[in-house]
Amino acid sequence: MDMITLEIPETQLVDLLRKLSPAAKQSALKVLIPELDELEQLVHYGDKRIRAICARHGIAWDSLNEQERQKLIDEILHEA
Repeated sequence: MDMITLEIPETQLVDLLRKLSPAAKQSALKVLIPELDELEQLVHYGDKRIRAICARHGIAWDSLNEQERQKLIDEILHEA
């Protein structure tokens, strides 16, 4: 079987990737980032932990904006 090489500028390739369905984007990421499943598990674990910490302190995580979230995390990290 003959192989064809197609040269596509990187910017065009990125544009094409952006147009993929969410499932196809996920598949592309798994190829590009072999440890994606582990990363997603870590993100899920971190999300559960920060929500639990917030609940103990009476803070509604979902009501915080990005700056407030970063400040809260910084405060938690420097508590000890």
